[in-house]
Amino acid sequence: MRYFVAVAEEGSFTRAAARLFLAQPSLSVQIRKLEQSVGATLFERTGRRVMLTAAGEVLLEHANRALAEMDAARERVTAVSEARGGRVTVGVLPSVGADLLPDVVARFRTLHPGITVHLVEHDVSREFEQMVATGALDLALTRMPATLAGLSARTLVREPIVLLVPPGHPLYASAQPGQQGVWLRDLGDADTVTMRPGYGLRELADRLWAGAGVAPRVALETGQLSIVRGMVRAGMGVALLPRLAAGNDGCVVPVRDASAYRELGVVWRETSLESPPVAAFLHTLVESAGQEGADELRQ
Repeated sequence: MRYFVAVAEEGSFTRAAARLFLAQPSLSVQIRKLEQSVGATLFERTGRRVMLTAAGEVLLEHANRALAEMDAARERVTAVSEARGGRVTVGVLPSVGADLLPDVVARFRTLHPGITVHLVEHDVSREFEQMVATGALDLALTRMPATLAGLSARTLVREPIVLLVPPGHPLYASAQPGQQGVWLRDLGDADTVTMRPGYGLRELADRLWAGAGVAPRVALETGQLSIVRGMVRAGMGVALLPRLAAGNDGCVVPVRDASAYRELGVVWRETSLESPPVAAFLHTLVESAGQEGADELRQ
């Protein structure tokens, strides 16, 4: 196509060959092959000058568009290969996205402003793993440990599980600096607000309550973390939540049980790192997990 356009623009095989740094016979062979391919004569040869035929005029219009598209495609591919463009699709738990990811994404966008980050929220870690395995996601921030074979994983943050209580609750009033918090075994008669069965946060809470040997009364179940926090503030009960999920505007009581923590990490397919934008995002994520904010979450 480039040879064809050069001959059309120069009106001469000789000048086109010089422009393309080709021998004229080689250029003529390529044009004949193109004419055979499209099934039409593209040039009228009148002495030293060549002119487009009607078929050549039609092809020139499409050839220019095709070459422009190829140039644009090449530039975009180069941008992606150099992590200057492209897209990364990241799965994130709702209880994590609002607090852990904003700084990471902001830092990534500063380093790679041409790359689009697409976030997918979901509540079940194991389904995230399946989405990564099938290619629906490039990577996902999820609860550790990862369970699906064939995925790579890295723990980023170990955050404590806390008890979210209503304002003025006796446990919060007694949780003064220096005190170690509450044992779950002492909360068997508490009313709790919790996520519905099937949600990761509900699975986590049920496991901790069972491990403490208690079965608190469930006052309310919901599918929205914001409703859990709002109902606790309204006095409906207490909620057992990871520190990130508990938010920063509630009354938080530390939990003393040794198993009261959640590990968060990232899972990915090794082949996905062949994409420079994905590799760049993973690098930023892992690097950010070592910053001061992440260290505070581990405490």
